[in-house]
Amino acid sequence: MANTRDRGTTMAHFLKYTGVFGGVQGAVMLINVVRNKLTTKLLDIVGFGLLAEYSAIPESLHGSTNFGIPFSSVRRAAELFEQGDEKAIADFVSVVRTWCLWIGLFGAIVCLVGAYLLSIILFDGCWQNTLRIMCLSPMLVCMGITAGEASILKGLRRLKRIAIITVCAAVITLMLTVPIYWIMGIDGIILAMNISTAGVMIVHLSLTLPLYRWNVSLLSADKFHAGWSMIKIGVPYVLAAVAGSFMSMAIIAILKRNGGDEIVGLYRVGYIIMGTYACLVFAAFEADFFPRLSSVNDNIPLRNELVNKQIDVSVLLMGPLLVAILVMMPVIIDILYTPRFLPATAMAVCAVFYPFLRALSVPISYMALARGDSHVYLAAEVIYDFVSVMLIWVCFTHWGLIGAGIGLSLSALFDILLVGVGYGIIYKIRLSPATIRYAAVQAGAVVATTALCLATEGWMKYALGALLILASSAYSFIMLKRNNSFDEIWLKVSKKKRDSNTQANSQSEE
Repeated sequence: MANTRDRGTTMAHFLKYTGVFGGVQGAVMLINVVRNKLTTKLLDIVGFGLLAEYSAIPESLHGSTNFGIPFSSVRRAAELFEQGDEKAIADFVSVVRTWCLWIGLFGAIVCLVGAYLLSIILFDGCWQNTLRIMCLSPMLVCMGITAGEASILKGLRRLKRIAIITVCAAVITLMLTVPIYWIMGIDGIILAMNISTAGVMIVHLSLTLPLYRWNVSLLSADKFHAGWSMIKIGVPYVLAAVAGSFMSMAIIAILKRNGGDEIVGLYRVGYIIMGTYACLVFAAFEADFFPRLSSVNDNIPLRNELVNKQIDVSVLLMGPLLVAILVMMPVIIDILYTPRFLPATAMAVCAVFYPFLRALSVPISYMALARGDSHVYLAAEVIYDFVSVMLIWVCFTHWGLIGAGIGLSLSALFDILLVGVGYGIIYKIRLSPATIRYAAVQAGAVVATTALCLATEGWMKYALGALLILASSAYSFIMLKRNNSFDEIWLKVSKKKRDSNTQANSQSEE
């Protein structure tokens, strides 16, 4: 058992790092709350819908043209970090930066060339938005550079710098976008997006350049050949990103054609609450869980333990969070946005099972990434994306905006069935009885709260909702306490303080 603890498979370990990165994301969320509140007041529902449409374009193009380098470079940088070869690390950083500048320029060219087609697809056959889409091309260059710097920090385990950058990027985005919206309104959306993306890139560079100086050679054959192996690994992930981008853009196009910009804005609000704010517990997956899973990917019992422990913590934290969000949904929307967005309440309530079921499926789906089985990952992602679009389309057609929320929940249910069965067969992943029990109890709490919110209003909803919040929170606390999660974290913190005090006393005596 001691060996297992050394490998960081205790529930306390996962709770600690989920709390650390979740705390950072929580701070970012608070900053984004202010930004979203001001943005919705300045742009209104239609403007918020347009912002969602324009934002999807560079995000989709970047994901489709980065050749998987931001992902594959993390694995290679982590290997070099373990070896401790500083010369090799510096050379690799130069290769990553060169390739990321290439992919940024390539993405910008694709944006310029494909602007007319994107305008036709996303704006109901209207070509007049071609110039606006072309003006998004500088963002692709900035996003390419930013992705390279972020992958370097992740691979070299510079977690403190990642946390600082995450918060600073949110502050910069707030400070740069809101004044532009205030002065220019909807007409300032494109400008604000470009300036804020450049600001985020500068934040990344300010914390990575002190580690490794800028050394890029766009015409170097050596740099090209040195990075080619990353391309071969990353291509399937790019194809998966293309499928994901198609899903996002297809959903927006479907909603826009059938409901207009206002429906897109309301859907975006519901998705942000359930797909972004409710998923704070996922913040530690890429920085902590994925590297650890990669290191034991050949050990079936140990990787099963890792997956189960991560799911345990995710479900036990996600349950009470979702119950609280459901009960307070109208208040949350009123605080985060404006009362005009309250029609998104029912949609968000119906989408509640999307984040809950993702808490089960995401740790399992990381197995293919950890094993380097890119084709398995690609097949699962393409199937999931296609089925998701179909589910949301059919449900939205029959039940409107509420149907879109139901479609999101059904897509997550399909995902857990897909990876649970498929990865269970391929990688022999098995959920422990304890994990199933935790998930069943918290799922029951979420179901009961959903029924309560859809059936009642006023003081009865809040009174009974408060009892459900207490019950769900108490269960999670007891289960985490039973697994010594809080005790182990407290002991580690106390030991660290004692060591620091001892070191300080020794230095003062010297």
